[in-house]
Amino acid sequence: MILIILLMVSMDGGIIRASVPSFGSCPKAPGITNFEKARYLGSWFEYSNVFEFYQIGGTCVRATYTDEGDRIGVFNEGVNTITGRYGNVKGAARPASKYRGEFIVGFEGIPFSNGDGGTEANYKVVDTDYDSYAIVYDCSPYPLIKKESLWLLTRKQNPDPKLVKWAYSRMRSLGLPVGSLQKTTQTNCSLLPPPGQAKPAVTIESLG
Repeated sequence: MILIILLMVSMDGGIIRASVPSFGSCPKAPGITNFEKARYLGSWFEYSNVFEFYQIGGTCVRATYTDEGDRIGVFNEGVNTITGRYGNVKGAARPASKYRGEFIVGFEGIPFSNGDGGTEANYKVVDTDYDSYAIVYDCSPYPLIKKESLWLLTRKQNPDPKLVKWAYSRMRSLGLPVGSLQKTTQTNCSLLPPPGQAKPAVTIESLG
C-alpha cells in the first residue's frame, strides 16, 4: 500500500497530497449546475477534510475567494502547529465547465505546487447554499483504485452542529468518503488575521 501511495504522489503532477486511496471507481458527483460565482466569493472556513500530506499541522484554515475576471482568486491561510506560525498561499481557479461548479485550481510559483492546475477539474462544488456550507470534492481514478479529496467548508468558523450533521448526511447520500474526514482545529487562531488583510508571502508554511 505504501508503494501505491508513493506512486500516486509521483503521478499526481501537483501539490504533494495523498489522500488515503481506496478500491473501486469514482462516484458520480459532478459540480452543481447553474453555479453562482458572485454568491460563492468571500471567506470560507475548513470544518473538515480528508487527510492531505500538505496540510500536516494545519489549523485555523480559511479560504478566501475573489473575483479576478475570468478566474477566481484563491487565498488560503492557516496557522501551522509545527512551526507555530501563520502562513498563506495565493492561487487561482479557472472554470473547467461553463455550466457547473467545477474548477481547475493551481498555485504557480510555489515549490512542489501544481502550477496552473493542469487540464482537469480538481475542485468541484458538489453542493452549497452559498450562505452557510459548501461541499467540495475531487476524485482521481487509477488502475483498481481511486484517490479522493473532500472538504466541508462553512461560512462561520464554528458552525451550528445541526448544520454540520445535515452536511455529513448530505455527503453520505452523495456517496462521498465521509468516514475519512478529519475535523480541522479552529481554536487558538489569534495569529490568523482578519479576511483581506494579509498579503501573499512564500514561507515554509506556504507548502502546507
